Amino acid sequence: MDCAASAPVVGERLAKKMGMWKRAKKVNLKQGDGTNLSGGNFMVNTMIQIFQDKGFIGKFFLDAEVLDIGNKDLILGLSWLVENGFMVDTESRCLRNVNTGMVIKCSVR
Repeated sequence: MDCAASAPVVGERLAKKMGMWKRAKKVNLKQGDGTNLSGGNFMVNTMIQIFQDKGFIGKFFLDAEVLDIGNKDLILGLSWLVENGFMVDTESRCLRNVNTGMVIKCSVR
């Protein structure tokens, strides 16, 4: 999760598996520090399913930009979390969905 991300971002490798859509016009995207991100030609529109050790816990719609984000597969920004009813519980190190009560454990790397 990147709380400064203005939109969700999917890495190119995962986007190929999800199915990408070519934009009619390339968009220029910048990081929070002002540096440019390569990409802006493709996006994904799909549903993601969330699993934890006990199995399936939920599914959500995802519209995301396809960018070169290194070895990461997906970056969910704060805007996506808010739109989907999540809040960040830093003390318990988890995401909580205020609509469904779903709890997603977070790990620190």
